[in-house]
Amino acid sequence: MSGTLLVIATPIGNLNDISLRLKQSILDCDLIFAEDTRVSKKLLSHLGIQKTLISCHNFNEHKRQALLAEIAKKNQTVALISDAGTPLISDPGYEMVATAISLDMQVIPIPGPSACIAALVASGMPTNRFAFEGFLPEKTSERKKHLQKIKDDDRTLIFYISPHSLQSVIKDLLAVLGNRKACLAREITKIYEEFIRDTLHNIAETLNTRSIKGECCLIVSGADKENTVKISDSEIKEKIQDLLTAGGRLKDISVSLATEYNLPSSYIYKLGLLCSKEDMSGENQAKKYKKK
Repeated sequence: MSGTLLVIATPIGNLNDISLRLKQSILDCDLIFAEDTRVSKKLLSHLGIQKTLISCHNFNEHKRQALLAEIAKKNQTVALISDAGTPLISDPGYEMVATAISLDMQVIPIPGPSACIAALVASGMPTNRFAFEGFLPEKTSERKKHLQKIKDDDRTLIFYISPHSLQSVIKDLLAVLGNRKACLAREITKIYEEFIRDTLHNIAETLNTRSIKGECCLIVSGADKENTVKISDSEIKEKIQDLLTAGGRLKDISVSLATEYNLPSSYIYKLGLLCSKEDMSGENQAKKYKKK
C-alpha cells in the first residue's frame, strides 16, 4: 500500500457537526485537496489548524492526478474535502478516488454530514428505497427529457435545486411527474432551516407568495402505479370539454385536473388538444352537411 487518501465529509452549515474523527484526520494528513481553498481556510481557522491547501475542483481535477501519484510515491496522507458535506456527492472528487485506487493507495471515508440524506430522513417520505438525482439539466427541454426517463421510478426521488431555478424546476416536475407529495428542505442545519411538506402544486403556490433563499433540496415521492390513473381518457376529455365550454383556458384546466387526479399536466393538455381537433372535425362535417 502506498499513501492514503482520506475522503472527509465537512459540515453543511452548523460547525458543531464537526466530529472528533474529522479534526484528528485533518491533523494527521500531510496536505489537503480542497474544492475552494478560501472556504476551507475558514474551516481550518475554526479548528485552529494550519495545513497546506491545494485546490481541486471540476476544472482542474484531472491535472491533480499527477500530484496524487507523487503523494503515493512518498507514502503520504492527503485529505479530500469539498466546500460542504460529503465529497463526490454533486461535488468533485470521483476522479481522485478512482486514481488513488489505481495507484494502490488506501482510500478511507470519514463519514459526516450530507444534505441529501439529512433532507430525506426529515421529509416524511419513504426511505427504504430512494434515488439521488442531484441537479437537473438547466434547459427546460433537456430537463423534461430526463424527467420522462424517471417518471415511472417508484423510489423516492432526491433533487438539488438552486433558488433561482426553483419555480421553473417544480413547474417541469408537475408537468412530467404529476402532482406528487414532496418536501422542500432549505438551509439544512443553519439558522433559517425550513421544511415545506406538501404537494408539488401547493409548494409551487407557496413560492408564488414568497422568495426562497439558500441551498435547497427537494424530496419527491416515487411513482405510485396503483393510484396514478383514477380516471379514463374519455372521462378526462369530457371534463375538459365541459370546462372549455364554460370559458376555461386549456392551460389552466390542465393544471387543475392534473392536481385533482395526480396526473402530469402535459398529458391532460394533450388530451385537451385532441378534444379541440375532434370539435373542429365535427364542425367541418356539419358545414359539409349544410352545403348539401
